[in-house]
Amino acid sequence: MIISKITSQNFIYYNLHSEEVVTSNFIEENNSGIYCDRLQISTIQRVVEDIEQQEGIKNIVLDFNNIEAIQSNLGNYIIPLKNNGFAIVLTNILEKLVADMGFFSLSNPNNLQKKQPSNDRQFETTNTNQSVFKKFYLFEANNNFLNENFIPNKIFNKHFKNILKKYIEINEKPHTSSFVYLKSFVNIKKFISHEKSLSILSIYKLALKIKKEWGKEIEKKPILICQSLNSSYIVSILSSLLKLDILILDKIGPINKLYTRLGNSISNERKYIVVSDMVCLGTEVKIVKNLIEFIGGKYLGNVSIIKAETLKKSDISRKDATLSVFSIDKTNNKELNYYITTELEFTNE
Repeated sequence: MIISKITSQNFIYYNLHSEEVVTSNFIEENNSGIYCDRLQISTIQRVVEDIEQQEGIKNIVLDFNNIEAIQSNLGNYIIPLKNNGFAIVLTNILEKLVADMGFFSLSNPNNLQKKQPSNDRQFETTNTNQSVFKKFYLFEANNNFLNENFIPNKIFNKHFKNILKKYIEINEKPHTSSFVYLKSFVNIKKFISHEKSLSILSIYKLALKIKKEWGKEIEKKPILICQSLNSSYIVSILSSLLKLDILILDKIGPINKLYTRLGNSISNERKYIVVSDMVCLGTEVKIVKNLIEFIGGKYLGNVSIIKAETLKKSDISRKDATLSVFSIDKTNNKELNYYITTELEFTNE
């Protein structure tokens, strides 16, 4: 299964580190989580096989972000694509890896090189003197199909939004636990069930965000905690990727139900990250946060695949902000047909 493939208007994009994470953790069971940084031949073979099945678009982007080393002779599996008419560009690739694959014999004036590793890289390079190519074309012709302002997160967000539209459904009932009207809702269970590749890619991206946000704390092994069936699927994969333990609290939902066993589950010596599938108004997160702190645990924060931004970022403290992969906000809620209202009238006066 390929999880990172995104088809844009004039190219097809692959994130090789996410594919390596799939290979290492779910195919070969090396159990290295997101911390694997060596690209294997078995991973590039899966990607190449998928590319060779493409019809129409011949421009291919292979993103090497977070790849620090490669298996010997790996470049030999990419060259046939060039010979078969595909125009290949390698992005966010270390100078050393270009040399290791023997690609410096190819000269293209559009190849852009930075003298220091990109800030986008989630992991520090072992050699900070290495240069990074923002893009390196594997052909000499002047076919600069990749825009200067190319940002992988932008094409991911556009792709995610277009897929998400299919899973937003009309809602006729009020959100009684938060006392607002939700004119529609995201069928997140259906989304996870039907969009397996995108779901796993989203969880992978969430794992990278967690590592970046709580790097030092992650080293101290906090516990990932969730409170629903959907989020238990998410937290189980996050556990594998971040090498963290999990705690699943069932029966926690819009209507709070407390059980005496919770006191035996939450330790006052541990820190916790609450994992959700989607955070709308945050009611369920507050319930779990209060439980953690009441029993004596340390609440680090909340993460989710999707969140609704109902307040300005400046009006939310960093600790209370939800870390998410995709946000529904005022820039896209109309396109997504997602609205939250109340019975109160609004006036600017």
